[in-house]
Amino acid sequence: MIQLIICPSVLQAKESNEAIKLELIKELVTDHGFDEQYITAVFEKATYLPKIINLISKPAEKTKTWNEYRRIFVTPARIAAGVIFAKQHEQLLLKAAQETGVPVDIILGILGVETYFGRIQGNFKVIDSLYTLVTGYPPRSAFFKEQLINLFYLAREQGIAIEEIKGSYAGAMGASQFIPSSYRAYAVDGDNDSMIDLFENWSDIIMSIANYLQQNGWRRNENIISQTSLDDEQLKTFASKTLKPQYTIETLNDNGITFESNLNEDSPAQVILLEGDSEKNYVGFHNFYVITTYNRNVMYALSVIEVGRSIQSKIQ
Repeated sequence: MIQLIICPSVLQAKESNEAIKLELIKELVTDHGFDEQYITAVFEKATYLPKIINLISKPAEKTKTWNEYRRIFVTPARIAAGVIFAKQHEQLLLKAAQETGVPVDIILGILGVETYFGRIQGNFKVIDSLYTLVTGYPPRSAFFKEQLINLFYLAREQGIAIEEIKGSYAGAMGASQFIPSSYRAYAVDGDNDSMIDLFENWSDIIMSIANYLQQNGWRRNENIISQTSLDDEQLKTFASKTLKPQYTIETLNDNGITFESNLNEDSPAQVILLEGDSEKNYVGFHNFYVITTYNRNVMYALSVIEVGRSIQSKIQ
C-alpha cells in the first residue's frame, strides 16, 4: 500500500488560508453588508494561484535596467499600433486633453505601456489574483485586502459578475489597468450612458485615464521632463530613485545642472536615477511625479513619455 505523506508546512498553509478566508467572509458580511450566501459562494470558487506570488516577487521594474525595460515597451510595433489608435480616437483624445489638461501623448503613452492599446488586459480572474495576494503575500496583504473589498463593491455598483472580471496578476483591470479602488475613485462615464466600462468603452477609458492624472495633481501646460548632462559628482549628489522631487530648479541650477524649462525657479525638480548604462540624464518636474502615481517607477514614466511622443511625432 502506498502511503501519502503531506508536508506539515503545506497543511499549515492551507489552514492559514482557510482562516483568512473565513475572516474575509465575516468582514464583508458584518462590516460591509454583503449577502453571506453570495460571499461564501464566491470564495468557494476562488483559487489560490502560486504563480501570482512568483510574478509579483519579480516585476520587470525591479529586475531590469532602463535599457532592458525600455526595449519591452518602446518598440516600432507598439508605436505603429499607437498611431492607428490615435487616428481612430482623435476626437476622444482631444476632448480629454482639453477638459483635463493632460496631453494626448501622455494618455497614448499610458495606454501603450499598460495594455498595448487594449490588446493585453490580463487573463487572471481578479478575484483569484487578489485572494492569492491577500493570503499568500504578507508584505502587502493589507493593501490587497483593501482591493479585494473594493472589488466586491465595484462588481455590485457596475452590475458585473465578479468571477468574470479579468485582469493582471496584481488585480489591475481593463485597458486602463485600474486597481479596484482606483476604478471606483477615478473612473468616469465618458459618454453619459450611466455605465463605466474600462474594458471596451473607449470614451470611458480615455476620459478615466485623463481624470486619474488630473485628480492626482496634473498641471496644465507645465513641463514634464528635460534632458541634461551631469558629471559623476552631480549624479552622485543629486540623482535619486525618490519619486517625489526633493529639490527645486533653482537648487539644481545653482549646482551647475542646466536644462530647459518653462517653470519658475522655485518649482520642484529631481534628477532621475536610472539603473544600467543609460547615456542620457533627465530632470523630472511635478508632472513627471504625477505619472509615477499611476505606476511608482521612473522607468515606467519615461516609457510612457517616450511611447506617447513617438506616436505623436509620426502623426504630425
